[in-house]
Amino acid sequence: MPCSIPRSPAFALTLAGLLAACAKAPEPEPLVPGLVAALADLPAVVVEQGGETLRMERAGPHWRLPEAAWRADRRWLQPLLLGLAEARCDEPRTADPGRFARIGVDWPPAAEALPGAAFARPTARIRLAVAGREWAVVVGHPHPRGGTYVRVEGAAHSCLSFTDLRLPARPGEWLDPRLWQWPPSELRALSVEDPDQPPLRLVQREGRFLPEGAMLALSALPDALAAAASAPRQQGLRPRSELESAAGEAASVRRLRLEHADGRRYGLALYRDGARVWAVVEEAPEAEHDDFARRAFELPPDVATPLLTALDALRG
Repeated sequence: MPCSIPRSPAFALTLAGLLAACAKAPEPEPLVPGLVAALADLPAVVVEQGGETLRMERAGPHWRLPEAAWRADRRWLQPLLLGLAEARCDEPRTADPGRFARIGVDWPPAAEALPGAAFARPTARIRLAVAGREWAVVVGHPHPRGGTYVRVEGAAHSCLSFTDLRLPARPGEWLDPRLWQWPPSELRALSVEDPDQPPLRLVQREGRFLPEGAMLALSALPDALAAAASAPRQQGLRPRSELESAAGEAASVRRLRLEHADGRRYGLALYRDGARVWAVVEEAPEAEHDDFARRAFELPPDVATPLLTALDALRG
């Protein structure tokens, strides 16, 4: 009920108390009612971004993209889902579809029709089911002072939510970039095998990697190779069969065999395709076999370069 503020000599003294007694405006409704309670058991999320549709499904503690046969990057997905669960329509914004593009909540975005369009401020459409109802939320541009423009499809207007909803710049970044990751200190040894060359075995001694039989570490290059092999990352996927069929055995330029301190073994075959370097996981623990069986992984330069360090340089 609105407050009636009397005009009296005591007005200035009582104003603060009267304002405090005024009824507060109701708190805005959640963008997706029920999502907080549903998060723990949410089975799937569909993200449309940059002309691609990515379906992510819960698989135990992980999320997977079945079509890519790979893990989703939880470092993007989990904060987004938590943000959507707490997001509210804090400030109603335009209901005119002709103005949606200005705040990034048009769908599909007009920019997608432009060849080579840059997604400096990425937007996406998030689809999920909560309590038997399908929801579609367009995550638009960030507000310069914090928060995010959003639009729930079917709602009367768009909104500014005070919640920051972050998106990766490109659709491919929804895929987990890590093949595996552990500290180099957990790598007991690795073998480097080049075509027509005797293999080189690097072993760890007092925190440094050096050729087996060497007394001193004369170069930091083996350490850099070990660090890259302990935490390889991908920046693109393709079917493994496609790479192996196109390249052939002769195109494999190096094989790496890793021995983890706990007994796990991994094997990587590296291929060149012009300036690009691809990796195929030829050996992995049984529990991880399915992750690697169907895919080849493009390695970013900061991973590929140390992995391909010349044997002579590694020997020191």
